[in-house]
Amino acid sequence: MSGDKLDVLLATGRVTVEHDNEHRSFRHHTSMLTTLLESTGRFRVRVLEEFRGIGDELLDRFDVVLVVYEGRDDYHSPAERLGDTTEQALLRFVREKGRGVLWFHGSSVQEPDWGFPEEFDRMRGATLSRTTGLRPRPQGEVTVRFPEPRHAITDGLPAEWAVVNDDLLTGARLDPSATVLLTVFDDVGTYRRAGWPNAHTPVDIPPGGIEDLPGMDTDQALAWAHEWGAGRSVSIVLGHDWDTFRKIPFMTLLVRGVEWAATGEVTLEPPERTGAARWRVWPYYDGDPSRFDRATPAAEAAARH
Repeated sequence: MSGDKLDVLLATGRVTVEHDNEHRSFRHHTSMLTTLLESTGRFRVRVLEEFRGIGDELLDRFDVVLVVYEGRDDYHSPAERLGDTTEQALLRFVREKGRGVLWFHGSSVQEPDWGFPEEFDRMRGATLSRTTGLRPRPQGEVTVRFPEPRHAITDGLPAEWAVVNDDLLTGARLDPSATVLLTVFDDVGTYRRAGWPNAHTPVDIPPGGIEDLPGMDTDQALAWAHEWGAGRSVSIVLGHDWDTFRKIPFMTLLVRGVEWAATGEVTLEPPERTGAARWRVWPYYDGDPSRFDRATPAAEAAARH
């Protein structure tokens, strides 16, 4: 909490092999999240690779916590909790101190029998559990949508855009008080064609088959915002694939989501991609345009004097 920058604690550590392997180390995700946020000029990011056992003294230094922690090695395993000290400190951080948390990708998933505080679901404004229909949608190219009416986080962004081969977790059970930010139509035909589910992502199939999964053939939330106590929570369940990070709507959703969770307000615009900015490589928000400023010799001489 210093100056005009918002201080972000990126809390990571134990994640599933989907995100921590020789091809897709969680440190690559950490680096991309840090680079994207800091490129806006709005954030200062600090990364913590062991979040368990952290209390108020550390959390109080930050405006928002970006959680990239799953606590397990694979989808078959129960998760290792953050521990009472961290869990209660995080609840106080949001509910009583008016700060924010953003749950990134699989970090929102917490089964009831893992022992996390029930208040975590209330803070998120949603329950994400296989027992209530949570499922990874078949991979492929899919259209996602920003629903109406718009939240400040999604204001002005295109109504729909596409993601390819991301892990889209559908079937989240949202509280009525949560505001949906992003959806996908979860059509049963896609599941039939894909030969779903995959062996590495078990799903509890109802006796009537996949057609009877909760929420099938409806719009499913992929991101949502929730005010809880004095603070705020945002959940974004996509973000597995690096290609998603290069989508301007996703980049804007994420940076605005962090800003809103921290402050309750949104000031950030999408990255500029016109004029000299069209030469910028990812993350688009930032870049050194000086090498494209082709001043005349006379102008350069005047600048030196």
